[in-house]
Amino acid sequence: MASPGLEALVVDASVATKWHLTDEDHAAEALDILERFARGELTLVAPEQIRYEVPSAITAATLGTGARLPVDLARLAIEKFLALGIETRRGDDLILAAYPLVHQHGIAFYDALYLALAQQLALPLVLADRRLHQRIRDLPEVVWIGDYPRFRPT
Repeated sequence: MASPGLEALVVDASVATKWHLTDEDHAAEALDILERFARGELTLVAPEQIRYEVPSAITAATLGTGARLPVDLARLAIEKFLALGIETRRGDDLILAAYPLVHQHGIAFYDALYLALAQQLALPLVLADRRLHQRIRDLPEVVWIGDYPRFRPT
């Protein structure tokens, strides 16, 4: 559970993936979030599915002729991600809160779970998925990863 007075964020899988696929845009901002979390300056919360989405993205980076990551390093990245101990949430109330957001904003159900969690906890949702951001950028809890350094409280 987030500590009182400690900055907390809902972090999207698109941000967490950049912690391991550092050749992507805005990886530096994503790594800043991870470093602050590791130093105990920040609490990160996400829906339970982040535990599957991030390893899936890392695994995808090992496939095909243009693989971006060796298989052994990818497994290590997955192990490191799972060991971070990001607070995850799940439950029927989260699922039911996400459902109408799909239709209100034209977003995928899995994306709606992140948004619903941010709304339930009254926390910022930091994301790095451009298409998702285009659809929900006007919501007060949504923070684009590139804007996070300016958004971040000092």
